[in-house]
Amino acid sequence: MKEPLTRERIAQVGIAIADAEGMDALSMRRVATALGVATMSPYRHVADRDDLVVAMVDAITRQTHLPDDPEVPWQELIKTMALGDWQAFVDHPWLIGVWSTPRRRVDMASLDQLEIVLARLDQIGMDGSTSYAALIGVAGLTLGMAALSIDNPGEEIKSGIDLREWRLQAAADLDQRLTPAHGRAVRFASETQDHAGYTAFITALDVFIAGIEARHALT
Repeated sequence: MKEPLTRERIAQVGIAIADAEGMDALSMRRVATALGVATMSPYRHVADRDDLVVAMVDAITRQTHLPDDPEVPWQELIKTMALGDWQAFVDHPWLIGVWSTPRRRVDMASLDQLEIVLARLDQIGMDGSTSYAALIGVAGLTLGMAALSIDNPGEEIKSGIDLREWRLQAAADLDQRLTPAHGRAVRFASETQDHAGYTAFITALDVFIAGIEARHALT
């Protein structure tokens, strides 16, 4: 029996295409071809390419479970959400570009997560402006550090080299231009190379959450 065409199935095929080749390769026609259906068939479930991306993000976001439990510390909820986003960026680097726009269409899974965290912050008496700033800040921290640490498959295809090789070439070029006056910058660059990625993100996230906690304690 032929598997029925659903929004979820279409989203999974879109994710597979974007993971393998980047977002430039994603189109409704390409998804239809991969599914083995007529070009217009996916439009019964997905309005257009933008709606396809929303469905893809929704499917990925639902993989992170946030406990809707008032006994769970708010710090743990925020950290779980941020770690889920980080893992999503690692598994699907094209998400970084999708998130990096103020015109992003929000998926329902993200709204569900947001509602759980905001409800918990309401329970501890955190005011709305602080809650908003805290969550926007955590999202920006996660997105920004992911953008600095995680390569996009589309970039590797275009350049022909992976991120590690590119960094080695960039470091060799930089070595030729450094002077003794750049001692601190050299140490910083070395630390960044040694601790970039997940380890640095966890440290920064813990610092950020501690800052939120300290600010809330003063109000």
